[in-house]
Amino acid sequence: MTDLLAGLNREQQEAVLQDKGTILVLAGAGCGKTKVLTTRIANLVNSGVSPYEILAVTFTNKAAKEMVERLSKMIGEEKAKKMWIGTFHSISGRILRTDIAEYKDENGKSYDNKFVIYDDTDSNSILKTAIKNCSLDEKIYQPKLLKTIISNAKNKMYDAYTYATKARDYRTEKYA
Repeated sequence: MTDLLAGLNREQQEAVLQDKGTILVLAGAGCGKTKVLTTRIANLVNSGVSPYEILAVTFTNKAAKEMVERLSKMIGEEKAKKMWIGTFHSISGRILRTDIAEYKDENGKSYDNKFVIYDDTDSNSILKTAIKNCSLDEKIYQPKLLKTIISNAKNKMYDAYTYATKARDYRTEKYA
């Protein structure tokens, strides 16, 4: 145990040794947050907590990768791989891929776990390619506007067919 705590100040040691409930670590860049969190996780695993019961949410993929690498060295790669460490989006994607087969839409259709979550750069690139491939005017069919339309349809839980049956081209409507 003393090896785990080596190099940590009093507040950091307190966070590592707190073994009841959740903790929130707020600190500026370079203050040792990742060291505290990885050490706390290693301490929990060494105390008998199952790696499957550990969730660590970070803001960046880089931070998540760093945590997994450090934990692999501290407690072993197999245990580190069993943990839920990542960004909100990556963890949410992992949950969906794990459980999506259990869900069906209102028509009884099952969902597939082979999906991709695109970031802004990817989605903009795909929309620009689609606009070009459909020979549409990018000044009229702006990627940002299309992303908003798609987002609104998803928020209403419309699939492509449902959206197509409800869609209207407001540019062609006559105003009284």
